[in-house]
Order: sequence, then C-alpha cells, then structure tokens
Amino acid sequence: LFENVLENKTTIIADASTSVREVVKLLNNTKDITLLTTSTVILNEMACTYINIISTGWIFDKSTLSLQGKIARDTIKKYHVDIALISCKGINLAKGIMDSKESEADVKKAMIEQADKIALFVDHSKFNKTAFVHLADWDNIDYLVTDCKPDEKWIEFCKENNIQLIFWK
Repeated sequence: LFENVLENKTTIIADASTSVREVVKLLNNTKDITLLTTSTVILNEMACTYINIISTGWIFDKSTLSLQGKIARDTIKKYHVDIALISCKGINLAKGIMDSKESEADVKKAMIEQADKIALFVDHSKFNKTAFVHLADWDNIDYLVTDCKPDEKWIEFCKENNIQLIFWK
C-alpha cells in the first residue's frame, strides 16, 4: 500500500504520532535506511533492527512521548531527508493542516523544510477539522494517506493540487 510513498527512500524523518509509528513498523529492516525521529516509542520499537536511527534529542514531552524544543529543531535542520512522515490533529480545505500544540508544530515545520517529499497520514476523523496551530499549507504535501475513502470534494481537491491520495477502505 505504501510502496510508492516509501520506494527508493533511504533517509526518512518521522514524527511521534501513532499513525506514523505504524508506518515506520513497515519499513524494510535494512542497513540502507536512516531514520531521524522525535518519537521515543519509535526509538524503542526499532532498537533491534538494522535501520540506522537518529534521535533529535532535547525536551521530553510526556503527553506525546516525543522530543521537542529548540535543540530538536536544530538537530532536524542539520539533515536533508528523502521524505517526512507526519500527522496532525485536523485537515481543512481552506485552512490547511493543523495541530494542537505549538511545540510539536514547530518541530514538524522543521521536518517539512528538510524533506524532498511530505507524506501526511490522517485517519478519517481528522478530515474537515481545525486545531489550534497552523502546521502547513497544502502546497507542502505530496501524499495524503488515510484509512477510508474521503468524500468527492477531497478527492477532487487532491487531484487539483497534485497530492497523491492513498486510502485502504
């Protein structure tokens, strides 16, 4: 399902969302992949793989089990990656991609800046929702991956904006 998203991607950055964590589990267990992440859960789950893992470090956010803050952003800015795997709290046709915490949004913005491609993973409950902080505009997104087929306006929107829509139900 995600073959075209992850195909030929050897450098990957991943946020700490549960959606992205499930995608990371699908990565081939190979020495050819380098994964940069803010997620302490991903660090733990991928510890026994051959994947090269880099932690951003800095302030531990207990509510998201992630690493946030200036040093995390600065670490991200040291690297260039093939693809960023991110999620959010809500997506809205007019307002873009939104998140609930400014500290997380700042780190994810750094991820977007350092990546050639952006894959946004959202479940059906996040469509037509807003959240506290603007994370990104639609022109930043290359792939929109979701669990259910969205309604026709979203399908048309993705076509018009050159966003590859991927859904599995």
